[in-house]
Amino acid sequence: MPVESQPVYTAVAPVENDRKATLGFDYLHTVATEAGFACTRLAQHSDGCGVDAQVDIRERLDSQSRLTDFSLYWQLRATSRGLPVVDSKLLFSLEVDRYDTLRSAAPDRPGFIVLLNLPPDFDAGPAIAAEDAITYRLGRWLCLSGAPQVSNSAATAVRFPTWNVFTAAALREIARRVSIGLRFFHEQ
Repeated sequence: MPVESQPVYTAVAPVENDRKATLGFDYLHTVATEAGFACTRLAQHSDGCGVDAQVDIRERLDSQSRLTDFSLYWQLRATSRGLPVVDSKLLFSLEVDRYDTLRSAAPDRPGFIVLLNLPPDFDAGPAIAAEDAITYRLGRWLCLSGAPQVSNSAATAVRFPTWNVFTAAALREIARRVSIGLRFFHEQ
């Protein structure tokens, strides 16, 4: 699927989306807690499918750490759309305004996005807890720092590497890299 092509999705009822946003924040909060960090919900997205959150780090993560008291900002999106996988990357349609916010973040304080890829029967199936999402490795993370500007006005395809599983260990490594000043570079 070319990057310019956008998947067509049907509308989802707001109540179903609220369940996704709630599960998404619970997932992020649980991963952060397992990593030893605090997590605060900042806002829910207007479509109900996502939340913005802040993860606070208050420790020296590396002997070379320049930062020992800082925060990382996250957007969390949750979907049960059955996303296509191309070249080992999940293709997800992200609103351009959210994409631009993440890609234009300061390089020393990048913003991150987590995609919680829920089963297609999520809305009709049994409830899933945050711990289930962790066990089944349903979350993928991405940094869009330095991603190119897009000409689309509504949404753009974002590619989440299937190997970027969002775990407590991954979150600690992301925080460690930020603490020592390493940059994240977006790749398509």
